[in-house]
Amino acid sequence: MAELQIAFDGDMSTALDILAQVRPYIDIAEVGTPLVFRDGMSAVRMLRAAYPRLTLVADLKIMDAGEAEADIAFAAGADRVTVMALASDATISGALRSANRHRKQVMVDMMQVVDPLLRASELLGLGCDLLCLHTAHDLQSDQVPPYSQLAQLRAALPEAQLAIAGGLKLPALEQILPLAPQVIIVGSAITAAKDPRQAARQFHERIHRDGIP
Repeated sequence: MAELQIAFDGDMSTALDILAQVRPYIDIAEVGTPLVFRDGMSAVRMLRAAYPRLTLVADLKIMDAGEAEADIAFAAGADRVTVMALASDATISGALRSANRHRKQVMVDMMQVVDPLLRASELLGLGCDLLCLHTAHDLQSDQVPPYSQLAQLRAALPEAQLAIAGGLKLPALEQILPLAPQVIIVGSAITAAKDPRQAARQFHERIHRDGIP
């Protein structure tokens, strides 16, 4: 069954308020990149203090100094950090060393990768934990979501742990769930909803109703 990850890109006060409303329906909370820029690792520390058992992702989008930057996030309480697939293997390996030392995980953001299958195979060979097919924020209005890439990776790499993100709305689950991603990442469809709790509940119920075990 897929896990539902909520991505917080706004301010910390709003994130805490929304998370209090939606917590029964979500599995993972993400400190999104804009929130990292705004509040740094204090955002991770605050969420960790408020929710000690909730899986937390620090969306650092690491491109260099992988080990040092991952260390910072893990020390603050993150369970996963994100590294860009376009980063060098040396950078990704550094983040993986940090994750192994802290007994945490690395999620790789596949955004803008030209050959997702080739790079995915390389990343899995390095030991990365999850691969995220991600539609860039600035392209969401004119780029087709990466369903075909998700399908390609699922068919070729059936054991891979996959995630999908980028402007996902509730109707998208009809195409996503048959492809059996491990993580479905939702941001504004929940955080900007008139009723975030109701929106999160709808995602949760749809995933549990139609999700593939």
